[in-house]
Amino acid sequence: MTKPQMQARLNEVASRMESLVSDAEASAAGVLTAEQVAEYDALKDEAGHLVAGIEACNTTEAARAQASELRQKMNQPEQAIAPRAPLTNAGPTFTKQRECIQDDPKRGFQTFGHFALAVMDAGPNPATNRELVARVAAGTGMSAGILNDGGVFVPPAFSTALWDQARMASDSMLGMTTQIPIDSGVESIEFPTINETSRADGSRWGGIQGRWKAELTEMSASQPKFSNVKLSPQELYVFAYISDKMLRRAPGAATAVLERAASDEIAFKVGAAIFEGDGNGKPLGFKSAPGTVSVAKETGQAASTVVLENINKMWSRCHAGWRNGAVWLINQDVEPALESLAATVGTGGVPVYLPAGGVADTPNARLKGRPVIVSEYCSTLGTVGDICLVNLNAYATAVRGTVDQQYSMHLKFDYAQTAFRIIFEVDGQPLLKSAITPFKGNNTLSPFVTLATRS
Repeated sequence: MTKPQMQARLNEVASRMESLVSDAEASAAGVLTAEQVAEYDALKDEAGHLVAGIEACNTTEAARAQASELRQKMNQPEQAIAPRAPLTNAGPTFTKQRECIQDDPKRGFQTFGHFALAVMDAGPNPATNRELVARVAAGTGMSAGILNDGGVFVPPAFSTALWDQARMASDSMLGMTTQIPIDSGVESIEFPTINETSRADGSRWGGIQGRWKAELTEMSASQPKFSNVKLSPQELYVFAYISDKMLRRAPGAATAVLERAASDEIAFKVGAAIFEGDGNGKPLGFKSAPGTVSVAKETGQAASTVVLENINKMWSRCHAGWRNGAVWLINQDVEPALESLAATVGTGGVPVYLPAGGVADTPNARLKGRPVIVSEYCSTLGTVGDICLVNLNAYATAVRGTVDQQYSMHLKFDYAQTAFRIIFEVDGQPLLKSAITPFKGNNTLSPFVTLATRS
C-alpha cells in the first residue's frame, strides 16, 4: 500500500470504529455486542499496523529529503563575493581565516605512526602542547582533540582507514550483510518488517489474501502484519600497548602493524558474532537463530562425512527467492569431503564440487552454482555449522558511527609504552523470526540452512 492509500484506509477504519460505538450507544443494551467487539478489535489492530506503515513512510520521506538537501548543498556553486563599498569611520575590519590543515583528514601527519610519535613527544600532559592541540582539534570547532585523562583523538583519516579495512576484507561477514548506519547520538534503531511465516493462502505478507469474486458478493478485507526489528549497537574494543622505542625508530612500521592487527581483530570478532553470537551484549548469530533450518543426516551416514544427499537437501531447503545471493560457508576440514563428491551418470559420474582453478577455472569454488567460501567461523567436520548455505542479505546489521580511536601515554608511562584503544559499536540479527512454510509442501524454507551433526 502506498502512503495515501494507507491514510485513506486509516480514515475509513476510524470512521467505522466511531460508527460501531455510536450504534452500540443507540441500542437498547447500550453496549457493544460480541460481534461488534470482535470487529472493533480487528479494526484497532489494523489501525495500529496502518499507523506503523505511515510512520515508516514518513521516516523514509524525511531521509530522502535530507539526502536531497545535502546533495543540493554539495552541488551548489560557490557564490562570488561582490566588492563592498568603502566604509567611513567604520573602525577596524576583522576577517575569519580557515587553516588549510582543517581540510586534511590526516591533520598534517604523514602516517598513523607519526601521529603516535607526536603524542608521545607531547609528554604526560598533551593539552599543554599547543601545536598538537591545534592539529588534532582542527575543524571540530572545539578543543575536543585532547581528553581530560590525557588521551588524544586520532585524526579521522586513520580511524576511517581501520574501519574500511575491517569492512572491506574479502572474508568480512559484515560486508555481506544488509548494513544500516545510525548516528552516534542514537541509542538504537527499530524498523518494521513483514511478519510472514507461511506462503499459504491468508498468510502471505503476514495476512494479505486475494480472492476470486462472484457477481453480487461482498468482498472480504485482509491486511498485512508487521513485526519490529530492534538493533542496539554493542561496544567491541581493542586495547593494546606499543613501545615508545618502536614509535621513535619505525613510525611507519607501527602504523602498518596497528592498522592490520586492529582491523583484522575487529573483522574477526564481528564475523564470529554474526555466525554464532548469542545475542547477549553482541549480535545474534544465524547459526542457531529461530529462522534457521537444520537438515538431518542420512540414515546410516558415517560420522564426520558429507554426502551428495546432504548437499541436495540443503539446497532444496534454501528459499528460492534467496538463492541468487546465497553462498556456501565451509570449514577447511570439509574440503576433502567435497572433493570426492560425484553424481552418478550411467556407468560414470560428474563432479559435484568444482574447486577454484579446477574444472570451471573460476576464482571461487562452486557448489550448485553458488560460491564456496572457506571460513574460520565454521565448525569442524561432522558438527553443526561445518557447512552452511546462507544469504547474508537476510541479516541486518546496525553500525554506530565509525571507529572511536584514541592514544594515551599515561597508563604505561613508567614502562615507556603508549596505550592504543579502539571502540567499535555494532549489532545484528537475522530478519526472519522463523522459517517459512511453503505454499505446497511441509519442509520449511529459509535463507539460512545448516547440516545436523553426523556422529
